[in-house]
Amino acid sequence: MRRFEDFLFTNRELVIAGFAVPASFAYRMAEGFGNWLHRTFRNTSARHDESVRAIQARVRAGHASGKRMCTARKPWKTMAIRTADFKQGLHQIPIDLRNVLEVDEERRIARVEPMVTMGQITHFLAPKGFALAVQVEMEDLTVGGLCMGVGIESSSHREGFLFETVEAFEIVTAEGERVRATRDLNAGLFHALPWSHGTLGFLVSVELRMVPIEPHVRLEHEPFHSMDAFCARLEALTASPRPPRFIEGFVFSKNSAAIVTGDFATPPQGARVNRINDWHKPWFYSHVAQSLKTGPVSEYVPTRHYFHRHTPSVFFQLKDIITFANKPWYRYLWAWMGAPKVSLMKLTMTRELRFQAFVHRVAQDILLPIEDLADSVRLSDQLFDIYPLWICPVRLFDHGAHEGFLRNPASGAASQMFVDVGIYGIPPSVKGGRYDQVRTSRRLEKFVRERGGYQMLYADICMTREEFEQMFEHRLYREMRRKHAAESALPEVYEKVLLESWLTERMRSDSQDDPGNPR
Repeated sequence: MRRFEDFLFTNRELVIAGFAVPASFAYRMAEGFGNWLHRTFRNTSARHDESVRAIQARVRAGHASGKRMCTARKPWKTMAIRTADFKQGLHQIPIDLRNVLEVDEERRIARVEPMVTMGQITHFLAPKGFALAVQVEMEDLTVGGLCMGVGIESSSHREGFLFETVEAFEIVTAEGERVRATRDLNAGLFHALPWSHGTLGFLVSVELRMVPIEPHVRLEHEPFHSMDAFCARLEALTASPRPPRFIEGFVFSKNSAAIVTGDFATPPQGARVNRINDWHKPWFYSHVAQSLKTGPVSEYVPTRHYFHRHTPSVFFQLKDIITFANKPWYRYLWAWMGAPKVSLMKLTMTRELRFQAFVHRVAQDILLPIEDLADSVRLSDQLFDIYPLWICPVRLFDHGAHEGFLRNPASGAASQMFVDVGIYGIPPSVKGGRYDQVRTSRRLEKFVRERGGYQMLYADICMTREEFEQMFEHRLYREMRRKHAAESALPEVYEKVLLESWLTERMRSDSQDDPGNPR
């Protein structure tokens, strides 16, 4: 076993390219066939009710045992970086709910189970002329993870987070009760569920708002060679009374960036359509970077290609995982099988690989008021020197008395524009042995707290509990945990996002006198 783990560590690139890529291709084929079988031959609504009753029975049994509970989903199947040590010793509840239950075109509502992926959603809805109002780009992300955690997209400057488009949640509480929550029914629970990461109950279905779409999106690439000009333009676009439907930014260096805007459109006769996700095409962000040389670009892309434009490159991370993956020869010989699934890459991750990823790689998303964007880019450059950065504006709404994990806008306005800064990659300083993950992460977290921002919780969290509760509002969350018997039955969010205990111990043993590590 030790020899096998050493092989996985020393030949990581070949393992991902040689195993994870073809295995991901086979998995997608099998998954697609299985989804087709369910849609064609199963009464999904009847099966859903039957499955929920079985979950209720398991939860009641778990509650009666006195043990705390969690889902039985394997840690390697999740998108979070961590390996879910918190599950050890907990009563695990199997939840295999992966169907689109209903599409109400008149009300423009899709009712789906929590394990449905974004890829399934677009495959199912796009032929009907619809998409989710916030259609998150990575194909393997699940509705449950995005609604109980956080989901944003290039439409979030208008719509907000994915959970803002939810019309109803259906959960099984820690006592096995089936509860429906909307803005009017069980409103406290409805607003407490986002960011709760499954610590208020077990999600079994969700109703999401849809929007009509067209087969193509017209994209405009606008390059900048000044960070101030880039930030000013982004603020102006998001503040417009009629902004484009889609807005996202890319920062390629301290002084170069691009904004990509888009709207649904029909290409005129003879217009060239760029199928950006075809296997032989360069990754989307590298395609956008060309505008820094060529100037502004206009193009039409198929809508489903646009929705999943960051899947082939796993945002910006595949360039570090398979360093030759954006080379023409790799694209033509191997990329036709698609990108490796994050879950299968995690499946081959040993403890040593997890440790090396922690100390060498950065995967962070920070959420700040849009006026702090320039400062956040400068801090990222100082701490990490990683490019490109992903920039996604997102509108935060005032929920009044139902203030959830995210606080209401301080100004008292109905909404406030924030911006997500995605930092993914390997800092150049790693090669010089000067990078300190814990100390650097804590500096980033401190900056985010001071600016009234938030950190995405899929990433490694180095905050103390006190610091975590300074960043996030816990009042409604704790009230709902008491009301729905979750306090003793389900772990808290902070417990679920902590670094693994073995990783913390190893960091301590490797650097006994490190004052940057609070634990």
